[in-house]
Amino acid sequence: FLSGFCYAELSGRIPSAGSSYAYAYVSMGELPAFITASMLTLEFLVSGAAVARSWGDKVVEWLKVEIDAGDWVSKYLDPGYGFNPMAFMVSLVTSSLVFSGVKESKIATDIFTWVKVLLVAFMAIGGLFLFESSNMKDFAPFGFSGVMRGATSSFFGYLGFDGICCVAGEAKNPTYNLPLSVMITLVLVTVLYIVAAFALTGMQHYSEISPESGFPEAFAARGVEWAAQLTAAGEICTLPVVVMLSPVLQPRLMYALSVDGLLPPIFREVNDEGNLRKGILFSGAFMTLMSAFVP
Repeated sequence: FLSGFCYAELSGRIPSAGSSYAYAYVSMGELPAFITASMLTLEFLVSGAAVARSWGDKVVEWLKVEIDAGDWVSKYLDPGYGFNPMAFMVSLVTSSLVFSGVKESKIATDIFTWVKVLLVAFMAIGGLFLFESSNMKDFAPFGFSGVMRGATSSFFGYLGFDGICCVAGEAKNPTYNLPLSVMITLVLVTVLYIVAAFALTGMQHYSEISPESGFPEAFAARGVEWAAQLTAAGEICTLPVVVMLSPVLQPRLMYALSVDGLLPPIFREVNDEGNLRKGILFSGAFMTLMSAFVP
């Protein structure tokens, strides 16, 4: 929450593209800002490729295990040699969608986001209906250190407000809307995390929860197979929205760097529709190749 409050205040005071990079540039200068931009590139671009790679592996596993699709899955979707066709496809499609324009990518992002929120709400509510108080007897079984490890892992779920600040240059009335958006995002994510975690640990004992597929496995263990299939499919269908954010955010960061003279002028070129086509093309190509060929 402290980090979110800082972003909320800075986004209202410095409503420009680049997020943490812009704040570091104003407060500390060029070198710290450039280092910050390098870290943001790891967050936006490299992590996007990693998520795409993970999505490709999940799709193959889902088709093999849940659908029992047959040998063609291994032949065409898991050919070996370090190449991941599904990761290549999702990176290429999402990058192409962002390249087509802000309006189109915004519609797709909104749809995926709302489906994802509804899916989390369904899992949480469904888990509460299957709640067993006996599963909560061993509350905090790993003590304070376990709580801190869990908090460290869940922190990565709060990185969304950083992305909000990165597209500040396209916001309407950013000095008001950006801080409000950051706080709404922070509160919504916190509530969803708490309710979902409470529902999952109440539905299944913590020692039996699957670290890879918690809710689908928990629903299956309780005999609600349709819910298990729905949540497993939902996780696969909504994960591409995370991949889509990379070619949206990275070009805005490179635009800010280019405006400040730290990257070539090509990355600040904007077409007649207001799109950073060349930045999107570079980011999308880099992410697509990395997700397809880097395990």
